[in-house]
Amino acid sequence: MQVRENIIFGILIGLLLLSVQVGAQTGAISGVVKDGEDKTPLPGVNIFLKDSNLGTSTDIDGRFTLVGLPEGEQVLMISFISYQTKRIPVILKAGEVYTVDVDMEVEALQGVEVIVTAQAQGQAQAISQQLNSDALVNIVSADRIQELPDVNAAEAIARLPGIGIDRSGGEGQKVVIRGMQPKFAAITLNGVSLPSNSSTDRSVDLSLISPELLDGIEVYKAPLPYMDAEAIGGTVNLKLRKAAEEFKMTAKLLGGANFLNSDYGDYKGVLQMSKRLLAKKQLGFVIQGGVERFNRGGDIQTNNWRRGPTDAETGITSIFGNSLRLEDRQEIRRRYNTSISLDYDLDKHDFSFFGIYSRTERDRFVMEERFLPSEPGIEYWGRGIDNQLDLYSLSFTGEHILGPLKVDWTVSSSETRGETPYDFSMRFVNNSQVFDASVDPNGQPSTFFSSAKPELSRSLLRSNSFQESSTNEKTNTALVNVQLPIRINDWLQGYLQVGGKYKTINRTRSLTRQAEDFYYLGGGIVNDAVARYGGPITFLPDNNELISILSFTAEENDIEFENETGDNIGLSADLDPDRVRDWYEAQRSILNTDRSALLENYSVEEQVSAGYIMMKLNVGKKITVIPGVRYEASNNVYSGGISTLNGWYGVNGTFNKTTSEQVYDELLPHLHIKYEPLPWLDIRWSSAQTLARPDFLYVTPRTEIDDNQTRITTGNPDLSYAKATNYDLSFAAYKGGWGLFSAGVFYKEVDNIFYPWTTNLFDQETADAFGFPDNRGYELSSYINSRESRVYGYELELQANLMSLPKPFSGIVLNANYARLYSETEVFFLTSETRLIVPVPPIFETTFTNTSRAVNMPSQSPHILRLSIGYDVKGFSARVSGAYQGEKVQNYSVNKDFDTFTADFWRWDASCKQRFGDHWSVFLNLNNLTNQQDVSFTRTEAFLNTIENYGFTGSIGVQYKI
Repeated sequence: MQVRENIIFGILIGLLLLSVQVGAQTGAISGVVKDGEDKTPLPGVNIFLKDSNLGTSTDIDGRFTLVGLPEGEQVLMISFISYQTKRIPVILKAGEVYTVDVDMEVEALQGVEVIVTAQAQGQAQAISQQLNSDALVNIVSADRIQELPDVNAAEAIARLPGIGIDRSGGEGQKVVIRGMQPKFAAITLNGVSLPSNSSTDRSVDLSLISPELLDGIEVYKAPLPYMDAEAIGGTVNLKLRKAAEEFKMTAKLLGGANFLNSDYGDYKGVLQMSKRLLAKKQLGFVIQGGVERFNRGGDIQTNNWRRGPTDAETGITSIFGNSLRLEDRQEIRRRYNTSISLDYDLDKHDFSFFGIYSRTERDRFVMEERFLPSEPGIEYWGRGIDNQLDLYSLSFTGEHILGPLKVDWTVSSSETRGETPYDFSMRFVNNSQVFDASVDPNGQPSTFFSSAKPELSRSLLRSNSFQESSTNEKTNTALVNVQLPIRINDWLQGYLQVGGKYKTINRTRSLTRQAEDFYYLGGGIVNDAVARYGGPITFLPDNNELISILSFTAEENDIEFENETGDNIGLSADLDPDRVRDWYEAQRSILNTDRSALLENYSVEEQVSAGYIMMKLNVGKKITVIPGVRYEASNNVYSGGISTLNGWYGVNGTFNKTTSEQVYDELLPHLHIKYEPLPWLDIRWSSAQTLARPDFLYVTPRTEIDDNQTRITTGNPDLSYAKATNYDLSFAAYKGGWGLFSAGVFYKEVDNIFYPWTTNLFDQETADAFGFPDNRGYELSSYINSRESRVYGYELELQANLMSLPKPFSGIVLNANYARLYSETEVFFLTSETRLIVPVPPIFETTFTNTSRAVNMPSQSPHILRLSIGYDVKGFSARVSGAYQGEKVQNYSVNKDFDTFTADFWRWDASCKQRFGDHWSVFLNLNNLTNQQDVSFTRTEAFLNTIENYGFTGSIGVQYKI
């Protein structure tokens, strides 16, 4: 590794000295490239000077800038897939910027005009951006985003190669890049880091961002030195667009349905406007906003299992049924999105302002019925949750041409606020002859329902609890990049780029919890509660001190529930959300404070300073080499507290604040090589080092000493960051008029990845060593760095169209990608063995052992497949897409036979659009066509754990576009 770093430093220093040949006698060219028909900007257009290897490509707004160009007469070459190549003569003068606007025209193949349809144009843009990028990247273009039926940004990103997805409520929530958990992905908006909105780790919930806000998505698998290092999985960059020259407006309105819940009240409305103003069109604006409401309710069946005896001969451990849980989830999600973009464009200076605000509101009411034949008993739970998640992001950017230099800078501020002001649950129990005598308590949990004899009038209020939480994170960033062109001779030229970045992260997590667990005792507890409630109360028939569940049920019981076979079995108790909330409002002042919530309260202050140097060298017209190195230094302060718990709710415990610091730095070398041996073949090799900082809950100095359960839970302030060395090799073959086929392999070595870990303070020496001398015999749960882990695999992608074929085949557009992923890491467990060492009187000895297992990465699916076929003819466009995600581990157990898995699945969606005239369109979107369930299991699918059913959804709408 040291040899490679020395080589890279040597190359950079040598080329830096050579760059002095760059003088002030150079000119520049800037401009915008648009489609000649509809005037939309074209990203990924190839721009270069004829008879040289000086070039660039247009950004997502169709803009480009070339600096350090020789004086005199030149010819600017402009090429783009499916469009005619443009040759524009220019005369460059020293110190001046030549401005050019280019309209591209569709090319003809074999004398036949090619009609570039919406789907084909979106595909061509993605291919061009991918081929012209310096980094290894996958693209979802603006046109493709608008054509897809995706409900949020996570769903759109998951269509790219090697991207898995974590779901919530039947829709995508977080992305898993190459099998690395969501917390290992960097998420940026126009290059600005988005704050984490998870309460525990550094992941970002992307479901709050509507795809209509975006004008493109970039997923970088091998980042360049100027990009954030904290991206072991990869970097997702969400793009917002600058204004086009002419006035544009899009208005979209749709209505939808959730057929599982028979809810036809879903809707979405979107309005977008943009224009450039003033005499020379220097000032541009883009304003857009949207509002939507979707029913994300579902039916969830959970079979709980327990371990039986182990056969001495076969070594196989039996699995017995334990309990059955039926959950009816009623959830309405509302999203509000708005963004604004302003830019002021001068010849040599460009200033831009971007702002975005997104809000998601989730109103949930969950009813559960739990069947426990071993007790025996039936429990009924009602839980109401109000949750809001907000995202604010503001950034101000400048781009300048200063002689031969190209300089850009950004200052930004982003914030997420997650608040749950109401999370209240009530628990009711019935232990009075609730099962048939024939019930087998060790049998298949799904059979417990038919054996149960629910009797609501005998179900009493056992307990209730309330918690309120908030997670706020704010990120402030300032960065600058300076690019200096290098021209050593006609076949060796490029640029040197240096830059720096300073980022601060401030986060606070707050949680309070209150509870009352003793209503079953009756007496003063119940009397006081009833007096405060004031509403009608029904008591048990044979005990007027115990509150019946009938006090909180609706007048009509109409809760439908689909079990694992799709049969509607219904639920017994239809709890009224309003009555549950009224009870909470009346009781909140007398609930007991549960001090166990103190463990999750913490604050974070992180400062990251970074600098880099990189160089891009074009060696002739076929080879590009980018060496570089990035330096990052962290200065972090974490605050938490040490709490002790004893007595009910930990009422007799203590609390003391704690603070810890982490200071470290790291040098991260990069080397990227691109080789084009043939005009249609692109070969790339990349080596880059990246980081991952520990989860907030892992590293903050939080400790809970629970004397009631002789257990200690603590963070690990000494936990190290993880460091990965990433290798990529890819091949891409492009044939004009047909499309792109690419294949790549990758390998990651990850040191110091972090996992939960448990041990036992079994003797005084061990208790002293871990800093808990007064807690001998307690179980200690904390976090630890693992040894070296590996992630590797290969990815295949096909993006094709049949435009060169005669009608009707010319309207077909194909997209397919497949990823095969492998990994190896380790997880940790605590095992114990108790032996009888003295028969009389009996004395036992327990031996504790820390063990580890070699396993696959959590969240990694070994197989990810995406398929899509689209068809365009005249004003009609249609697409059918399928997504396959292979079986993956959900949780590991000390005994591998009790690992739990998420089952593999196929999900299908479809969309179609019909255009009328130049402005109007109607469209239909269908999601989860086959009503695919989300399923998990233990050991094999014979032991199903959860079956989540969110049903098939659809929407129909109209769009007006200028």
